[in-house]
Amino acid sequence: MADSDHSTTMPPVTNGKTANPLDRLPHADPAILLLRDWSRAQRVSQVLLRRQQRLERRFLDAVGSEAMYKQVEYSIACQAEVEATTAALKLQDKIPHLRARSLLGVVAKLEIIAGADRDIDDPTDFPWPHIASVLEDLREIAGSLRLERPGRSVVQADCRRYKTVAADFVGLRMQGANLRLGQGAASDNMDSTEHRP
Repeated sequence: MADSDHSTTMPPVTNGKTANPLDRLPHADPAILLLRDWSRAQRVSQVLLRRQQRLERRFLDAVGSEAMYKQVEYSIACQAEVEATTAALKLQDKIPHLRARSLLGVVAKLEIIAGADRDIDDPTDFPWPHIASVLEDLREIAGSLRLERPGRSVVQADCRRYKTVAADFVGLRMQGANLRLGQGAASDNMDSTEHRP
């Protein structure tokens, strides 16, 4: 008995099943953290896309001065969705430069790749079904990564952040357009006064 090893820790087990694999590697694998961040960015992007689509309908139905207000609101929504999508794409771009530290990390990287294929015209073409097959095999061997969806307050906070960035961008773009128009009008006025007798 003196030579038995009591330092070995067993994986957590609940109801005869192994607990969520994320609990075993909470912050050990950067690929799993990347999947968590990418999933959050994707969720926010989807929420903003739906908002942008609703505002597009309202903008198209608006008339008169209301149409101008709806156009600005719609422009901000479009830009916010672009900002969120860009954030998700930047996270995807990290995949080749990030080394997984476990099979679950490899699963996480493939989850991102397979999740991103929704934007591809035909996900039934090579290599997407093959990647999905490899991912399914790895899930069977290593386990699945069950990420909790980000809470509503987290998604709303991210949406507000992207909306603020978008409003600044749209506002600056509109200011630039107004300045160009203003400069053009000022130079026209100067030209006309210079030519007066």
